[in-house]
Amino acid sequence: MEPSGKRVEINCNAAIAENADPSRTGDAIRRVVELAGGMEWLEPGQTVLIKPSLNSAGQFPFTASPISCSELVRMCLERGAAKVYVADEMGFEHTMTKHWKTGKFAGFDKDHTIKSFKKAGIYETVRSIGDELDARDRIHITTFREEGWRRHEFTAGADESSSNGSTLYNKWVRWQLKGADKYAGGKARRRYMPRLFDQKFKKSTPGFYVPNLLDKADHIINVFRLSTHVWSHYTMAIKNWVGIMRPDDRVWMHQLNYLKNRRHIKNGLAEDDPIRNEPLYHEQLADLHLPHIEKERLCVADASQIILTGGPDDTDRPFCQANLVLAARDIITADVVGLAVLRYGMLKASDGLHGRYEPQPAGWLDAFSGVIKDLKWPEGKHVFRGTDAKLCDPEFSNWDWVAIQRARELRLGVMHPDDLQIVFDEKDSPFAVSSVKRDWITKDALRPPKCRLNLPEL
Repeated sequence: MEPSGKRVEINCNAAIAENADPSRTGDAIRRVVELAGGMEWLEPGQTVLIKPSLNSAGQFPFTASPISCSELVRMCLERGAAKVYVADEMGFEHTMTKHWKTGKFAGFDKDHTIKSFKKAGIYETVRSIGDELDARDRIHITTFREEGWRRHEFTAGADESSSNGSTLYNKWVRWQLKGADKYAGGKARRRYMPRLFDQKFKKSTPGFYVPNLLDKADHIINVFRLSTHVWSHYTMAIKNWVGIMRPDDRVWMHQLNYLKNRRHIKNGLAEDDPIRNEPLYHEQLADLHLPHIEKERLCVADASQIILTGGPDDTDRPFCQANLVLAARDIITADVVGLAVLRYGMLKASDGLHGRYEPQPAGWLDAFSGVIKDLKWPEGKHVFRGTDAKLCDPEFSNWDWVAIQRARELRLGVMHPDDLQIVFDEKDSPFAVSSVKRDWITKDALRPPKCRLNLPEL
């Protein structure tokens, strides 16, 4: 994935440092990036796009850490980047009210994503780096709406009997909806909701709309966070790419909520296998990375605070103080190692869940009844809660989550625990990782998978 003419020798897939001092988080971020191989891929005069997790206007850890974004901007500018873009597109519930079909840019005073960058603290923190380095003209904080999206078609269609074809496809989604199983039990009775991607050209084509800004950048950095998710069970580097989608594509994907995936049913696994309770669209998340995977250089997360129940925008308990930061060279490594950190909070941390969990809503009615039940007149509000059982199962392998299986089938990173190398900061470093966390994360990240991948015969 390095640019032509320069190959970088990297001795690890991921690096982790520990830091309990918020004033030193930027230094810790810099440290893990250096341990993970640095930014040798970035040459003077090139451009970088930093894609943070910004699903809402909430502050870290409901959104990506402003410190992680700003330190990465600083490192890119120091290496001579001509332009550093910080861009995302908020959740569709925040952007559907205006021009959600065409993706028109409303301007910095009106666009919801720009407003959320400011409320989350990312906007001013990043701009302060520009002032400090006298390089404000080399930084641009924006939304993908500003330059819009383009149509991207995949050459391979969907094979209804396997996961080898594209899942971002009319036919694949129709097949998944036909006779789908609901979380709450029974068969779903949902009609397929078409998308503009297909209607405009009067045919069904594998693909989706991708941001023009991703085409424009030479390199991409994925800045994610560690959190549970009331629909998706967890959200990290792979799922962060939902934020690149045009809102109408995003709505189209979410028609698969609260429906069990069909992965491995034909391979002899039981109907109640734990991976089945993951939503159908987990099969689609890795496919979102395909158009620009060769530009994705780095995944970084500030895991000083992590969310263990509910999410992505609210939780029913205090954050777990994991006091870690991590960097990974690919999205599979990022999620496998990130899950090990999240599960540390679930099972080991003193301020964690200690293996206790409450199931997430089993359907729309379940979620709505929970809202009604928890409302407190006149000023209370509902707080989503729920943690997937697999996160609290000490024997479940992080490599067996559906999105990670799909990413492995697409060969978007490390394929197996035998190939995973994690570097922890050294004992004499101010960011040395405690032996308890080091041992836990290593063991959890290297636990072998049990599920068989859907790979074509070679």
